[in-house]
Amino acid sequence: MKKKLCLHNIDAYAAQGLESYDLAGQTNTRDDLRTAVGSVHFDALVIDLDERDAVNAVVEALEQRPNLIVIGVIGTNDVNKAIAAQRAGCSQLATKPLEPGDLKTALSAAFQSDESNPNRGSRTVALIGSTGGAGTTTVACYLAMALAERADHVGLMDMDFEFGGVAKAWDLNPKYTIEDLLQFEQIERQSLEDVMIELPSGVFVLPRPRNIKDTHKIDADSLQAVLETMRAMFPYVVLDLPRRLDQLTGCAIENCDKLLIVTQQTVNGVFNAARLGEGLVDYGIEESRIEFVLNRYNKRVHQVTVNELTKRVRKSPLALIPNHYKSIGQASDLGEPVTDSNPVRVAIGELADAMFGEKAKTSSSGWMSSLGLKK
Repeated sequence: MKKKLCLHNIDAYAAQGLESYDLAGQTNTRDDLRTAVGSVHFDALVIDLDERDAVNAVVEALEQRPNLIVIGVIGTNDVNKAIAAQRAGCSQLATKPLEPGDLKTALSAAFQSDESNPNRGSRTVALIGSTGGAGTTTVACYLAMALAERADHVGLMDMDFEFGGVAKAWDLNPKYTIEDLLQFEQIERQSLEDVMIELPSGVFVLPRPRNIKDTHKIDADSLQAVLETMRAMFPYVVLDLPRRLDQLTGCAIENCDKLLIVTQQTVNGVFNAARLGEGLVDYGIEESRIEFVLNRYNKRVHQVTVNELTKRVRKSPLALIPNHYKSIGQASDLGEPVTDSNPVRVAIGELADAMFGEKAKTSSSGWMSSLGLKK
C-alpha cells in the first residue's frame, strides 16, 4: 500500500519518481487545503513555508488531522521561521529548490520517526460480548466505519481467531490472514499492509486465520507486535474480541484505551456484563477504561430496564443501540452495510463521538459511498 501525498504550493515535479508514494492531491489556496484535509485521504502534506500564513495552515491541518505527517519546504535561512514551523508540527524540513531525492529523504525520515513511537495519537478500542450473540461483531464493524468517517483510516482486527465473522460481515474473501502475517520474521508496517484488506471507506481489515488449527500458532508476543504496528499505522484501532479471557484476550485488553462490554436487555446479559466488568477490575484493569454498550435496545419488549443495568454495573451505558435486527441481519447476509440513516448507524456514530469527542467530517450519501465495498 503506497502512502499518499498532498502538495500545497509545491510543483508536482518534486513527487516524480517516488515509488512508495502516490500523489493524492495538489492545492494552492488555504480554502482548497482545508477541503482536501477534510475530504481526501493522504498520509503526508508537503507545504511551501514561504507562502503567507503557511505556518498557520500547518497548525490548522494538524488540528483537523492530528496524525498527519507534514513536510515544510523553505527557501531562506530564516532560523526563526524554521523554528516556528517545527513548533507548528512540521515533522521534517526541506530546502528549495525541492528535488524528488530531497523530498524522498525528508519523507523517509518523517515516517521512520513517526513509526518509532507506536502510540503517538493512536486510540485502541476493544469490544467483547457479555453473552453469545450479543451482536459484538456488528457493533465493532460499524464502529470502525464511524471512526473512519472521523479519521479517514482505521484498523479493524478480528481477534476471534477460531470463529470470527468480521470478513463475512464485509463480504470479503481474504487472500491473506493474520496467520500469514506471522510468517514474517518481524512484524513491520509493509508486511501488515500486504496482509490487510483495504476498503475504500478507510477501514483496513486484518482477518482471522482460515483454519482453526492455525489459531494456535498465535502467541502473545506476536500479537503484541501486531498491535504496536497497527497503532503506529492508524489513528484508531478496533479489536473484535472473542468471549473468553485468555492470554491473547488479556494482551489486547492491556493495550486498549477503551474496552466496550456489549450486552443486551436480558437477565443473563446484564448479570454477565457486571461479572465481566468486576472480574477485569480485579485483574487490574482501570474501571475508567471499561464502558458498557446496550445493543438491540427496545424498551417496549424487554423487562430489564436501563436503570437496572446501570445499577448492576455501577455506571450508565455509553450507548443505547436500537433493535433493528431484521435490517442489520439482511445487510449482514448480503455483505452490505445498512444506510447511514439507519438508527443503528446513527447510534454507533454517537458512540464514536461519546468516546473521543470527534464529529464525522463528511456525511456519505448511501451505503456504497460510505463503504465502497469491493466485489
